[in-house]
Amino acid sequence: MTLLLSLVLSAAQAAPEMIPLEEVDLVGRTAPELSLPLRGGGSFDLAQARGKPVVLSFWASWCGPCRQELPALSDLASRRDDVTIVAVNVDRESKDAERFLSQVRVDLPVALDPEATALGAYEVASMPTTFVVDRNGTLKWRKVGYSSDNGLDELIAVLDGGRK
Repeated sequence: MTLLLSLVLSAAQAAPEMIPLEEVDLVGRTAPELSLPLRGGGSFDLAQARGKPVVLSFWASWCGPCRQELPALSDLASRRDDVTIVAVNVDRESKDAERFLSQVRVDLPVALDPEATALGAYEVASMPTTFVVDRNGTLKWRKVGYSSDNGLDELIAVLDGGRK
């Protein structure tokens, strides 16, 4: 048996033990810790934001739907002082995020996650992905993608106490 075949067979035998039997859902659990620098200075710390709901929107400069979602979130933030909305950028290069922000109106705090620390902790695999963290720090809702047809209807329903 060749060395390569032996390694493949060993990996195949170990793989079932390494793969969780069911997908872990973060909703309903305590939100992972989040402390990131903010564009323009300062930092955002999720633990310090407790007391009112927090919306976290993970986005990247190459994300087409983010060009619609972020301005919609900015509009929502201007109408709601009962919630904190933070746009979490995951671009490795800040120049990419800056180029995007020069083209798209985003009047939100922009947290920077170039090392993908928060991205991994929140198990984000697609952009945009939006979360609602309740006033006690529990993840209440997760939405992948953005639909221009539905806009932020689901998010608003969650913030208003319903859960879609």
